[in-house]
Amino acid sequence: MNLDVRSLRTFSRLAHSGAEKAAGSLTTLAGIDTYVNVTKVELSTKQDVEQEFDERNLVSVRIGFSGGLDGQTILTFSPESAERLVEALVPGAEAEPGGELATSSLKEVANIMLGGFIDGWADYLDTSIDITTPTYVDQNTDDPLSELEPEGFEHDESDEEHILVFRNQLEAADDAIGFALYMVPSANSIETIVEASGNDDELPVESFAAFSEMISDGANQASEDITAMTGIDTTVEVSRLSFVPIEGVPMSLTDGVRRGVVLEFMGMPSGYIAILFDEPSADSIASALLPGMEGDEAMRQSAIQEIGNIVTSGFLDGWANALETTIDISPPTHVHDLGSAIIDPLATELAMSQEYAFLIDSTIRTSNDEFTCDIYALPDENELRKALEQLSPAV
Repeated sequence: MNLDVRSLRTFSRLAHSGAEKAAGSLTTLAGIDTYVNVTKVELSTKQDVEQEFDERNLVSVRIGFSGGLDGQTILTFSPESAERLVEALVPGAEAEPGGELATSSLKEVANIMLGGFIDGWADYLDTSIDITTPTYVDQNTDDPLSELEPEGFEHDESDEEHILVFRNQLEAADDAIGFALYMVPSANSIETIVEASGNDDELPVESFAAFSEMISDGANQASEDITAMTGIDTTVEVSRLSFVPIEGVPMSLTDGVRRGVVLEFMGMPSGYIAILFDEPSADSIASALLPGMEGDEAMRQSAIQEIGNIVTSGFLDGWANALETTIDISPPTHVHDLGSAIIDPLATELAMSQEYAFLIDSTIRTSNDEFTCDIYALPDENELRKALEQLSPAV
């Protein structure tokens, strides 16, 4: 299977257009003004997606599709958002979240929204796509991707199967309801869309998968470096590669206040990287590195810059080794602001030369949530393509 940036752009546009139809359907059905926040195309694994559903305790409805395209769509809500939506549709039914009235109303919403989403893909491909009846996903017994056979994505028999996930974040205008719409097409269906995009300059999906593994390896090295510096055991919670419209990059972050560092990296690829901690995590870092002195703001900034520099080096060194190149990094700049405000100037700089961005998103945390470290990297699109081309012969 092959992919390329042009195909990913087509995927992103279609997913965003379909999500807008889904949002419009909800507005009509429930009278709740809804808009699409951001659309991502992610290379992930089935296991990672399932783990995300488990950890976030999501309320989900699944609908399969077949015909011109095959795969699954999943509409997910936080328990609170599901309750508010049910209340808007069937007042009183929210009192029994897992009851028949509540689940039936959510299935009806999913049927209308996901049906509109799939119609957009069918129109583009000038084909017919049938959808199954909606299935409410019981978190205790069901696997949200149980019917998906992601064959064709493996680049090594010993590795996890990779799948493309189209993730749309939608929100109600009053912020009372937030939800996500996932589309997980089969490998053959992705081939169909790639062919429809009409590009003959493609890269094997294995090179994207290999780069995704480099990201995971870098995150693991960064986690080990944090543990070595602070004495606090950490693990990598998530590490993924997303393809996002450049203007959607800041919206990929929550609006919580973050403290950390921003650096530029130069080589192949080049780009920007931000190492960000929430406020409690920054306090934990300062306490671990500067016991008894963490109250000194200048010393706190110095500690955060030091660990940001070490984490960045660990994260990028694996890339340099795999690509047999040198990646230099700039001195770290301390930042303390809303997460979206920190990332916005980096995205703006890249927007001068590209419309879309590959967003690398890794989260490192402790088991007891003592602190969380988020790593966001934005490589230059053209240079990342060169790196992917270099990886292609090795897979």
